[in-house]
Amino acid sequence: MYTKQSEDENVGEIFCKRLWNAIEKVWSSEVKPVVMTDDDKIDFDNAKQCWICQKDFTKKDKKVRDHCHFTGKYRGAAHQKCNALFRKPKFVPVKFHNLSGYYAHLFVKNLNMMGESDIDCIPNTEEKYISFSKSIYDDEKKLKYKIRLIGSFRFLPASLDKLAGNLEPNQFTHTKETFGDECDLLLSKGVFP
Repeated sequence: MYTKQSEDENVGEIFCKRLWNAIEKVWSSEVKPVVMTDDDKIDFDNAKQCWICQKDFTKKDKKVRDHCHFTGKYRGAAHQKCNALFRKPKFVPVKFHNLSGYYAHLFVKNLNMMGESDIDCIPNTEEKYISFSKSIYDDEKKLKYKIRLIGSFRFLPASLDKLAGNLEPNQFTHTKETFGDECDLLLSKGVFP
């Protein structure tokens, strides 16, 4: 993850290009092999239930190691059938706090630079959107994935300043890892993300 500051007038286009490049990079990457720690191996050996369906393993069910195909991280012991059905999702969620209020207008016009296809929209009014999606197809015109932009304000109806204020400074572990010294600036009001 990285930050990028821009004062260009075409910030929506810049964002959409960067978003698409990042998603394509992740989506086109090879499936990573499972990486297991010693604790993971012990967990797998001692597992009595599938972590996906929560049902017990039986003699006719084969127990397999389920892992994230993007990172290689072991997730848990699973039935072979559950593991086979637990595939890479066909959509990529992109969350904005206040999507329907402001950000949608910056980005919805620029989604077509990601290729020719329809943009599906769930409108609240003519000018406010709850969510919208852009389908991305491969060379054979088969759906690769959908980019789904979602407004998180609908699920967390408070300002980002108020939501961040509900947490202690030590609870921003991932934010501090990613942004380092800029973390305090990002957690204050008035910063355009």
